[in-house]
Amino acid sequence: MSPENDPRERWPVIVAEYRALREAERREFARAPLSERLEALEALCSFLEETERMEGTAVPQPFHEMLRRLHRVLESLGVPYAILGGLAAALWGIARTTVDVDVILLVPPEQLPALLRAFHEEGFAVSPMALQRLQEGRPVKLAFTRRFSVDLRSASLQLDVQAIRRAREFVLFGIPLRFVAPEELIAYKLARWEPIDQNDVRGVLEAQRDHLDFEYLETAVRGLAEEAGLPELWLRWIHLKEEILG
Repeated sequence: MSPENDPRERWPVIVAEYRALREAERREFARAPLSERLEALEALCSFLEETERMEGTAVPQPFHEMLRRLHRVLESLGVPYAILGGLAAALWGIARTTVDVDVILLVPPEQLPALLRAFHEEGFAVSPMALQRLQEGRPVKLAFTRRFSVDLRSASLQLDVQAIRRAREFVLFGIPLRFVAPEELIAYKLARWEPIDQNDVRGVLEAQRDHLDFEYLETAVRGLAEEAGLPELWLRWIHLKEEILG
């Protein structure tokens, strides 16, 4: 293998480039055009691919290929879907890394076995409990490599249906993918509310403050709070709104 194709030889350069994306610079990306944020997201995903290749994965471009196969399965079966989680947060807010792709699906129960078979045939690891978990509305992790995975969940909330209906298509690594809109993403993150979700919400608000449909967003937050039995969602939103938007 020539030095320029050996990931071990490129490692110092890769690390230096990654460290160059300091917090201030990543926040600057949040104010950049969407095309530039997509480029930053692709660069961060490619960085993670390098680390995976150095650890011996047999897949040349594991994150690219995982997205490609995810798209192929969903398109071949005609499954309406939307990507949320860290990948959507990096698209709409501040660029960051993520090793899994969170997807909500609008799929009839009788189609779930065929869906899981298709993922298995595409090289994803499907656990014996995957079908039952999807039927119960619980998430299912489908490992693609040691590091990368797809997390699936069948739509069970009204917000899920709205998010899939309002999803927007963007091209990542040459693959057309559907992402939740920032309004639904904020509502989902308010519900989960781990430290990383709090950072994601702040990043999305900072980046999208001039483009958000606040009337729809607040209706979505109220609806999710009521349907999920999480009244604290509205208080979280009010505090964040005052903190970020004044």
